[in-house]
Amino acid sequence: MNIAALLVLVGLVAVFQPASAAHAAIGTPVASTEMPTLEGGKAQVMGNVEANVLVFFRPDQPRSAGALRELARCQKDFAGKSVRWVAVVPSSASLPGVMTLMRDTSFAAPVLLDNGDALYGSLGLDLHPVVVIVGRDQKLAAFEPFRVLDYCTVISARIRHVLREISDAELGAVLDPPKATQGGNEQVARRYRAFAEVQFKNKDYDKALDSVRKGLAKDPLLAPAHALLGQILLAQGNCADAVPAFNQALLLDGASTVARDGLERCKSAR
Repeated sequence: MNIAALLVLVGLVAVFQPASAAHAAIGTPVASTEMPTLEGGKAQVMGNVEANVLVFFRPDQPRSAGALRELARCQKDFAGKSVRWVAVVPSSASLPGVMTLMRDTSFAAPVLLDNGDALYGSLGLDLHPVVVIVGRDQKLAAFEPFRVLDYCTVISARIRHVLREISDAELGAVLDPPKATQGGNEQVARRYRAFAEVQFKNKDYDKALDSVRKGLAKDPLLAPAHALLGQILLAQGNCADAVPAFNQALLLDGASTVARDGLERCKSAR
């Protein structure tokens, strides 16, 4: 192979290297430096908590908006717990754009300005948006780039693992869920679940129930679909059937906050 061909091959390898592989090694110390804030003051990157959740994003990216909306949902599950959320943006970012995005997505966190992307670079990152979780020992505990499906579920599991609320095995079940059963169709099941979620939000409960059940017929191991089934039944006042659905969701995904919340609501309704 001549040198030109070798250079082309090396370039192709670099292009197709998975973005999610780019980060510092788990266990790398993360310095708690002081950084400028959006409001003009200064704040430490790290707090004296069990889990520091650093959210790196850019206000000009549509994916960043999607990530912040998902994370805003997750925040509610950790209210009162030893978790600190911090947003980190490049110092070159449009500050009005950052403020608008934070307001529109309801993501609540202090915003730190990363001068010259120093913190971002020290963690070996090369993509936005991405969540970095640092433990009380100020070492990198987890790294999770944005994904369209189940991002809140994954981030919640990562945080709960750092808080020691779930085991390694339970975290693994969330990050690498069981495959659909033989003859099932995972993609079709997820599509039905997406339809059901929209119908549920529109309070069209009968259609939502039909859609989620069609999805579960395709893939009975889809934990979020069982949780959604429980939510729909709960909204219809049918806790007798909602409780088994929530329990099944937890059996498949021990980190399902939707299922846990649903069970608590059904318990309170008795």
